[in-house]
Amino acid sequence: GIAEDRRPGEPDADRPLTREGWTKTRAAMKGLVAGGHLPTRGYSSPYRRAMETMVCLQEAAGAFPMETSLMVLPEGRVPQADLWLRGLAAEADGVLAIVSHQPFLGELIFHLTGRNLEVKKASCTVIRWESGAWRFERQYQPSELRHGG
Repeated sequence: GIAEDRRPGEPDADRPLTREGWTKTRAAMKGLVAGGHLPTRGYSSPYRRAMETMVCLQEAAGAFPMETSLMVLPEGRVPQADLWLRGLAAEADGVLAIVSHQPFLGELIFHLTGRNLEVKKASCTVIRWESGAWRFERQYQPSELRHGG
């Protein structure tokens, strides 16, 4: 979601969502859940704005286990994230929700699927783990999600 501008001396990790960020992200997450995407587990960057985005998803979807992960930091390493996600996919069936940052998310999506997509704040990319490989399913822009896309 849309975060506040960085203030002098404030760590980037501490920037919260703006009021507009909360409103738009809540609406997008409601649209995502209304479209049938119901997470069974969530992993978020420990950055405040990412955790607040996950809160919006939990409000829309109901409670599901969520934790922060250093694997999805903005400076995360894509090949290691892929291995981590493969391990999660092998452990259990279900829908994983990952909340992270750009440019990391775009690089991860490209690495997993070969798709070079524009990843906007509060967008959602659906990727399926199937027969030992990642498969791109759909990308939702935030405006689609907010309007029942």
